[in-house]
Amino acid sequence: MKHRGADFDVEEDPPSFWHWKIYPEAGPMVIGDMKFQTRGAAVDACIVEINLGLDKGERGGGSE
Repeated sequence: MKHRGADFDVEEDPPSFWHWKIYPEAGPMVIGDMKFQTRGAAVDACIVEINLGLDKGERGGGSE
């Protein structure tokens, strides 16, 4: 999937927990350590994380 130019994915960990992964153009893959009960919740959380990272970079703070 893609949001604001960032590739990401969500993955299920049995039993029925979901986590997200962000694949930045530069740097290592970022894997969320929180687990979510639904795929939709993991997607929403990943989008928030992408937005926070991109907005931080636009303010000149860089991204982690």
